Amino acid sequence: MNNKVFDAVKLLNRQLFEQCANRYLKYQNRDIVIWGTGKYGKFICNLLQCIGMHKNIKAFCDSFHDDSSIDYICSIPVMSFESAGPQFNNSLFIIASDYYEDIIRYVKNSSYPNIEIMDIVTENLALEKQLIFFFDPTNLPISVAFTYQWIEIYNKLKAEGQLDYMVKEIESMLEDQKSKDILLNRIETILSGNLSYINSNPVDKVRYFSDEFYPMSSDEVYFDCGAYNGDSIRMFMSETKGHYKKIIALEPDRKNISKLRDYIVTSNLKNIDVKVVATGNSNGKINFSNEGTGSSRVGDAINSNDVDLVKLDDFIEENPTLIKMDIEGAELDSLKGASLVIRTLKPKLAICIYHKPTDFYDIPKYLSTLVPEYKFKIRQHQKYFYDTVLYAYV
Repeated sequence: MNNKVFDAVKLLNRQLFEQCANRYLKYQNRDIVIWGTGKYGKFICNLLQCIGMHKNIKAFCDSFHDDSSIDYICSIPVMSFESAGPQFNNSLFIIASDYYEDIIRYVKNSSYPNIEIMDIVTENLALEKQLIFFFDPTNLPISVAFTYQWIEIYNKLKAEGQLDYMVKEIESMLEDQKSKDILLNRIETILSGNLSYINSNPVDKVRYFSDEFYPMSSDEVYFDCGAYNGDSIRMFMSETKGHYKKIIALEPDRKNISKLRDYIVTSNLKNIDVKVVATGNSNGKINFSNEGTGSSRVGDAINSNDVDLVKLDDFIEENPTLIKMDIEGAELDSLKGASLVIRTLKPKLAICIYHKPTDFYDIPKYLSTLVPEYKFKIRQHQKYFYDTVLYAYV
C-alpha cells in the first residue's frame, strides 16, 4: 500500500469513526444492551469504550444463550432476551446482527414489545460494518461490496490512466448532470477517502420504480432478481397501487423465500410466481448461503445448499417489461445470461452497480452494446457506499 492509498484509508477510517461515534454519543445518558455477540456486537462494545461509554453497557443479549451458564464478554454478562428483557426494559437495545428483522419481530411478539431498539443496519447506515472492514478488509469478499481495498484498485487504475478514460466514456452515456455528479463524487471519495464528496450526493427515496425514468402501467411484468423478503415488491405494489400483470420473484436463499412467501400470503397478493433460483450466465447448480439476510450470496457458508443457476434467456416464460437486479455482484453475469431477452424486448432495467469496483463502467457499457438506444441514469438511494442504481430505458 503506497503512501497515497494509506493516507486515503486513514482519512476515510477517521471520518467514518467520527460520524459513527457521534451517533452513539447522543445515547450517553442511556443504559445499553448490545444484542449480538459476534463481530458487530464486540466492535460496538469497543467503540463505546473508546468514546467513554463502556459503563453504559449493561449486558450482551444473545438469541440462543442458555442462562444456566454464566458467560461474559469484556466483563459484561451475556443473557438471553428472556432474562435481559425484564431486567433492562428501560434500556436501549442495540441490534448488532444481520438478522435484525427476525430479532425485531421476535421482540414485538414478546412480553416486552415496547423496549427501545436501534438496529445498526437501517438506523445507523451500517457505519459499523465499514469500520470493521477497515480493521479486516477481507471480512467481506471484494466481489460483493465496497471494502477499503477498492481505494487501492481505483488509485492503480487512476495511475495507469484507465480510470479517467472509463469515467469519461460513461459520462458521455448518462442523460443528466445529476447522474454524472453522483458517479464522480462516488469515485472521488474512493480515491481520496474524503467522505464530503459522496455525502454531497442527493439520496432519492423512491427506488427502482420512479416515473422519473419510466412510467409504471397496469401491464407491467416485473422480474425481481434478488427478491429477498419482498421488500422491493412492497415498493412495486405501492408505486403501481397494486395494478400490474405479473410478478416473477427470483431468490436463491431459502430462508428469504420463506419470509417472501409469508408476505405474499398475509398480503393476499395475486399473480406472483416465486422461483428458488440464482441467475447467471450459465445453467446448472451453485452453492448458495441460506443466511436469511439481504447479503446472502454464493459461498461455502455452513448454512448453504445447492440451488439452480439459470440464464434468464432460457428461463423466462413471460415477457418482462421491467427487470430489477440486486444480486450481490452477479449483476453483469446475469445480464449476459439475459442478452437475448434484453436485445429483443428492451425492458426497463434497474441494476445495482455498487457491488464490484468497475460495475459503474462494465454494466452500462455492456448494456449499450445490446440496446444502443438505451438511456442511462444513476441514482443514489442510501448514504455512503450502498444502493447506487443504474436505470436503463428506451
